[in-house]
Amino acid sequence: MRYPVPKSFRSFVISLLVVALAGAPALARRHAPPTPSPTPVPPANPGVTMLARREFVLRQAGQIDGRFLTPQFRANMTQRQVEQVSEELGPLGALTGMQYLGPVSDPDLPAGAHAYLYKMICTNGSIYEQIFVDGHGKIAGELFRDTLATPTP
Repeated sequence: MRYPVPKSFRSFVISLLVVALAGAPALARRHAPPTPSPTPVPPANPGVTMLARREFVLRQAGQIDGRFLTPQFRANMTQRQVEQVSEELGPLGALTGMQYLGPVSDPDLPAGAHAYLYKMICTNGSIYEQIFVDGHGKIAGELFRDTLATPTP
């Protein structure tokens, strides 16, 4: 047995179906919001890149050239430290390339000084070199490490 359905109810159901079907494609086309574009790394400073390459090769060979170092950095560097760094960097083999990773922010840097990070690629592996340059273009410090810390949320 069928029950009579009022015309107004049929119109309502038909309208509801039209709205639901028309909205379905719109829902299917929705995309996740775009992720923000990464901030581009500023271009490398050719002078700093030259310093980083030069210092890396010198440290591998166990040498120091004080002309490119700040007096404070040079005064704090012992021959034993230079030998230890050479013992660690030497087995990496010849430097075959460098990858500039960008500037490094460090709140402890003095005014006018900057820090830069490079990946030094050698025949037997790679290592990261962080170089600190003062406002006069002299090396105020350097740090070599085999891994980079990954920030955790």
